[in-house]
Amino acid sequence: MSISYTLDKRCTEILNIVMYTTGYLKVQDLADDLEVSKRSVYYDISKINEWLVDNNIDPIIQERGKGIILHKEQVQAIQKTLNKKKNESILVFTPEERQRIEICSIITRNRPLYIEDFIDICQVSRNTIINDLKSVDAFLSHYALQLTYSIKTGYHIHGDTIKKRAVFFMLFPSLWHYYENHIIEAFDSERLYDILNCLKHIESELHAEYVSGILPALAMFISTIQNRNDIITFSDMDEEEIIETNEYNLVHKYFNDLKDYEQVYIALHLLGSRLQAVPVNVMKEEDKTYELAKSLVHEFERISYVFYDQEDELINAINAHLKTSLYRFKYGIQLGNPMLNNIKTEYEELFELTKRACNVLSKNLDCFISDAEVAYLTLHFGAFMPTQKANKHTFRILIICPNGIGTGNMLRQEVSTLVPQATEIKNLPLSSYEPEHDYDVVISTVMLPNEQKLIMVHPILTDQDRVAILRNCMATEPQAKMQIDDIMKIASNYINPDQLNDFHKNLQDYYSSIQVQKVPHKTYDRGLLDFLKGSHIQCVNSQVSWEEAIQISAKPLLDDGSISNDYVNAIINDQKNKGLYMFLADDLVLAHSAIENGVNRLDVSMCTFKEPVPFLNGQNAKIILVLCAEDKTKHIHVLNDMLNIFSKKKSIDQIASLNSPAEIYSYIDKHIEK
Repeated sequence: MSISYTLDKRCTEILNIVMYTTGYLKVQDLADDLEVSKRSVYYDISKINEWLVDNNIDPIIQERGKGIILHKEQVQAIQKTLNKKKNESILVFTPEERQRIEICSIITRNRPLYIEDFIDICQVSRNTIINDLKSVDAFLSHYALQLTYSIKTGYHIHGDTIKKRAVFFMLFPSLWHYYENHIIEAFDSERLYDILNCLKHIESELHAEYVSGILPALAMFISTIQNRNDIITFSDMDEEEIIETNEYNLVHKYFNDLKDYEQVYIALHLLGSRLQAVPVNVMKEEDKTYELAKSLVHEFERISYVFYDQEDELINAINAHLKTSLYRFKYGIQLGNPMLNNIKTEYEELFELTKRACNVLSKNLDCFISDAEVAYLTLHFGAFMPTQKANKHTFRILIICPNGIGTGNMLRQEVSTLVPQATEIKNLPLSSYEPEHDYDVVISTVMLPNEQKLIMVHPILTDQDRVAILRNCMATEPQAKMQIDDIMKIASNYINPDQLNDFHKNLQDYYSSIQVQKVPHKTYDRGLLDFLKGSHIQCVNSQVSWEEAIQISAKPLLDDGSISNDYVNAIINDQKNKGLYMFLADDLVLAHSAIENGVNRLDVSMCTFKEPVPFLNGQNAKIILVLCAEDKTKHIHVLNDMLNIFSKKKSIDQIASLNSPAEIYSYIDKHIEK
């Protein structure tokens, strides 16, 4: 394997950021976005410039007081060079990537694999591979699988066939681009691409669109199927239903040399991985999926204190997702999510809340819900989060995102928050994109070579992506454009014609900078400890009724003016009418009501009771938290902190046993995840 160190991973990322940033980019902003020092960025820029000069391209331009920039001609030359030299972007695999490579290689092996093979593929030392394989064995144990070794046959993964396949389909999609760019070579590349072409024909004939990485994973699996002696069994009813589908008929058409049960299994993948809903006549559990979706949404609302204005639409969207997931849950078919790590990082609070809500699915379906599934559900919950309404400016945005419906919807939601003046924000699959269009801006997660209005972003927006969108949209936004045009008309009478373009560019940068006040960020305001100070923690030693307990617990919020007395009365009335819905766990109550019932600002108070407080229907509380939220999203960080602290009964008991507000605050400060 040939590896070039001229452009490492961070250099490649910096180059892409500079290429797709309109106007000047300050080095400090770049350092903040990448979470490195300015010195590191300057060092990386010097390496990038060496690479540029080596490829006969002018280096990155830096101007004092303005920042760095690449002109249009440089960007075009870089794109042309990168297209010719896809393999020159370096690859130093992360430990997680190496372990995924090792697992997928073992599962699809066509010969014995030894440590030396992994050293060759990953280009690391023997000791590194040995440590990797220890981590691989620990990872596999979560799925009741075991890594074994013998001198004669090398490394094997032993355990349930379905689970082994589930692990492969969970891990491989994130590795596909390494195979696609020949950084890692498949055992039989020619057969792999022949099969991939057949799968793309099936996709076209089904008029379907599959999530990125799914078809390559299937192609790799099918190309190595002769290396295994697996036997998969289905219930007669399931098999009959599957054989009646178009998916199965097309699998049989293109892969009739495979065993019957393997054809059924591949058809299941095509049924379970499709973005669109599976035909209802195949999914006879239609009512069940709707009830599951409804339960999931209600559980998310209960634990997050986010109540959706478009609840029915959200339930329908999740219902459609679950209908494509039931077969995956049942047969261990995973929907690999290459963006999982980004979703967990950029939307940490939402991801954690969604994961907790998914316990409803786990209990009802008696199966494990993977982080990949949680990540996709997170996108759905995020896409329907309340946002400000657009004003009446005429401004149209097109979004191209091949990573799935959930990702596209969430990207659209973020863009609508960033650019509320947009009158239309349309999602379009890559296959339907045409360069000839009348949109003001095109936001895409993939390169569109001939697109003049392109803003290229990550599937999950980074802060730099958000700034790029704001800068482009603010500079293009009609009112600013009208002002710039008016100024240009006047300036043309006084400025040399060959200086007008630079003057126009400087004007655009100026209007962008004065309108970009604050980039909306991925976090949701302050955490629990920001509120639990002073009198906001109380300890009560005497026996009180549940109404008195709520009044006592809410008093600090009343005293601070965060709520009115109407809010306290509303909590008491809600408790009388809705019973135990305020109990987050045994002994723990989260007292709250609707925003319109007297909330002035976000706040939290907490009270412990040495004598358990008897609530309606016989349940007792030792701790009462009172939460008031001024909108539907700012409290999410607070909620996530609460769930982290109070998710274990041991923590609830420990806090309830403490004797002073100072001890309680100290305990939470020590144990909260920061």
